[in-house]
Amino acid sequence: MHIFHWFVTLFFSGTAVSLLSYQAVEIVQAVIDFLVDRHS
Repeated sequence: MHIFHWFVTLFFSGTAVSLLSYQAVEIVQAVIDFLVDRHS
């Protein structure tokens, strides 16, 4: 059961990291769009 608990923890942390990195990419793209719009 110890291995199963470790696997579940790894899975959830991996999902959280992927969601956070996806949101970070979205935020970076929004900032770039904002800067480009302001400069044009």
